[in-house]
Amino acid sequence: MQDGLKIEREAFRRIPEILADLLDLPSPNAGVEAQPHGLGREVDGALDAYGRRWLFEVKGSSRPGIVADAARQLASVGGDAFPVLVVPHMTKAGAEEAKRHELNWIDLSGNAHLREGDSFYVSVMGNPNRYAQRGRPSSPFAPKSSRITRAMLIEPQRWWRQKELAKATRLDDGHVSRIVRRLLDERLVEKRGNELRPLDPWLLLDAWNGEYRFERHDIVLGHVSGSGIEVAEELHRRLRDAETRHAVTGLPAAWLHQSFARFRLNSIYVAGDPRQAASKIGLRQEDRGANVQLIGPDDEGVFEGSEYLKGLPCAHPIQVYLDLNHLPERASEAAQNLRQDLFDGAAR
Repeated sequence: MQDGLKIEREAFRRIPEILADLLDLPSPNAGVEAQPHGLGREVDGALDAYGRRWLFEVKGSSRPGIVADAARQLASVGGDAFPVLVVPHMTKAGAEEAKRHELNWIDLSGNAHLREGDSFYVSVMGNPNRYAQRGRPSSPFAPKSSRITRAMLIEPQRWWRQKELAKATRLDDGHVSRIVRRLLDERLVEKRGNELRPLDPWLLLDAWNGEYRFERHDIVLGHVSGSGIEVAEELHRRLRDAETRHAVTGLPAAWLHQSFARFRLNSIYVAGDPRQAASKIGLRQEDRGANVQLIGPDDEGVFEGSEYLKGLPCAHPIQVYLDLNHLPERASEAAQNLRQDLFDGAAR
């Protein structure tokens, strides 16, 4: 997350020129005022220009939890003011969250989404992140760290103590404490005394999905004669006989959960090196025409919550949903279909 005061100062300096550029109008002479404006709360800044009063809430991050929190803050602003979230760079996940809340935003990299009914609409996308941090920033959704999110989403209504999370995820107390602090800072979990749970399971899932990278897994492609679920059944028999832990995901898992659509590509997590698993089961490895993915997971947490469905070990729906968003054929459609049944069927 960017340094708050530094970003706020830069926002106050650059907002007039950014607005002028977005609207293709001369830059206003008035500066941005960082002071209360008698609207029931303090806003970070305001600007009277172009026939309206603009109110700005500046955040150092566009993570979905931060965006949702800003939307709640700006929703309390009354009157005829035009509220806008300002961030250094708006991510895809953040933009999707802003869209859900019908939240106007601009970023200091030159992107924006501003709308007022049918009379005013500005959308600029594609400008690169001018505030990319050097090195790999820590994330609560790194492979091992995501075990904490996974545990909470599998039981979204449960209040967890950190020691319970440490035991459930097989992570040390210090690691759990650091990740919990990040999730709290990003407004993704809520706390009650010494217990915590997702503030909004959908928000937490979407934040994770925004950072999930299927390609980080170790994937071996191959071919097995047959089609659809028959191939998954054959692979299960071979892997079971080879005493290799496994769980189907992707489209065969969507079929097992909901009988969703015919499919060609069978995606299966295997414990250990997928090349060794391929050798054990006699998989013909080839990229062209492949109908099998043996996936060596980037963390063993992918097996948590697995269960047998129709005789096949199947990854938990949360994991299946994440994977479907990154697979071909009708996987994205299957993801949205499966989403309806997550969290007791409460669609978002």
